[in-house]
Amino acid sequence: MKALAWVLLMGAVLAPSLLHSQFGIGFSPILTGSMRPAAQPGDVYVTSEVKASTLRIGDIIAIHNQRTGVFYSHRIRNIGIENGLIRITTKGDANSLPEADPYIVGANALVSKEVFKIKWIGRPMVYLTSPQGRNTGLRLLVIGNVMGLLFFLFRKEQRKASNGEKIYRDLYAEMLANQSQELSSQQGTSLQTKKQERHQHE
Repeated sequence: MKALAWVLLMGAVLAPSLLHSQFGIGFSPILTGSMRPAAQPGDVYVTSEVKASTLRIGDIIAIHNQRTGVFYSHRIRNIGIENGLIRITTKGDANSLPEADPYIVGANALVSKEVFKIKWIGRPMVYLTSPQGRNTGLRLLVIGNVMGLLFFLFRKEQRKASNGEKIYRDLYAEMLANQSQELSSQQGTSLQTKKQERHQHE
């Protein structure tokens, strides 16, 4: 049962990476209300990689800000050409202004485009990015570390006790062996003495 649980857990962890590396399919959780009413915090966009040259105004793309590295999923508001590259301007549906930094990319570069939306499954991520969620996550991390340390110490004491019992058993077995050897030696000596006495009488 534990093995099955580990397999399922590893599958859940590795599946997004495998889908993205093998098929170009990605998952973009919505953490804020910037795409309301089209998407709510906790929704997840399922994306597929397409060539930048195929993108159109109105498409929703999941990209990183090329200056700050912040990841977001917003709608394309304008597409232009700049020095042979495609210049994409995006804007969250609920935002009053588009992003200050355009997304500049080659025509054949792959960009993650929204295919469909799954509602609410990203809510745990939304919670964990909130101050309360971060505090809860920190507490769980501390508790997990303490429990791991206690388990380690408990196992260490168990091993010590097990080693002590083994040493005691070995010593006891050695003592019994010595007693048996001494008893055999005494019996042999006694028999030899009796034989000598009989021989003298004869």
